[in-house]
Amino acid sequence: MGADPSSASPKPPDTDDLGDYAVAQRRVPVAEETSGMEAPNRKVATAIPAPIAQKLTHYPADDRYQGPRPAVLVLPGGGFRELPPHEGEGYARWLSGLGIHAFVLSYRLLPERFPAPLEDARAALDHLRKGDHGPGVEIDTDRIGVIGSSAGGQLAGLLMTGRVLTIEEGVVDPPRPDFAILAYALADLDLLPPPVVANLLGDLLPLKDELSPAKHVDASVCPTFVWATAQDPPGLPNALEWTRALAAAAVPVELHIYPGGSHGIGLADGVEYGGAAHKFIAHEPHTASWTTACAAWLRREGVLNGRADVGTGQEDVRAG
Repeated sequence: MGADPSSASPKPPDTDDLGDYAVAQRRVPVAEETSGMEAPNRKVATAIPAPIAQKLTHYPADDRYQGPRPAVLVLPGGGFRELPPHEGEGYARWLSGLGIHAFVLSYRLLPERFPAPLEDARAALDHLRKGDHGPGVEIDTDRIGVIGSSAGGQLAGLLMTGRVLTIEEGVVDPPRPDFAILAYALADLDLLPPPVVANLLGDLLPLKDELSPAKHVDASVCPTFVWATAQDPPGLPNALEWTRALAAAAVPVELHIYPGGSHGIGLADGVEYGGAAHKFIAHEPHTASWTTACAAWLRREGVLNGRADVGTGQEDVRAG
């Protein structure tokens, strides 16, 4: 007779099931931990080292669509240690096929810690609204959104809530998106194992609650599309928390949970973008239908219902 399962001790979280957050278990060398960051009681923000336009890769709206188009800032995941192309270029090509200008941001990664990536994200969003994007590129500044996966979803959430960190000074009325798409995005750092959080934040651990965007949701947050899979240990509880927080604040939210696929699956189409393989790329046909559901949501929210929309009925065809 087998052992009574109820008598077994709970299994500790397996960091291999944490997707891109699992790499945060690996310690950053001490020399790197103190580079590019300040003690939490210092209200000092690092300078953006290059013009933000140089950190953005633009995938223009498909040329079937004329006139001012919506735009989306794309924030890949990667646990602040990498920027996987399937969550960057992959999303951008899909959005381009919908008639949306997509801008993939190469935000700063570890060993630089907050507020560095948040500064980059704010500057990028501001550039989408106010910047010069080149001849023939017209952006509808009333339809500017953000899409973020995992760690990129944490950044997206901080943009959505307009959060200003206590280590920052001189930040007033930060730019915020008009709509958001959150793919297995971090909502609350308390939903991750403490060792993972400690290694992500380092000396900024006292800012854990400030960097948990779902804790700061109010009625001013933009309409949001949330999705994750049931096989994603960090993604599922965070998607549910995002939905709970948004609904409690009466923010329009749509949630989709798919049965198959692990953390970091992106479009779930199994395609390698930018010629780069990645261990999280997988083909899950049913999960891949999140893009169809999201396109329908974008139409319902009016993002794809502007006067300049062509209305070909093929808005969910992915480009190239």
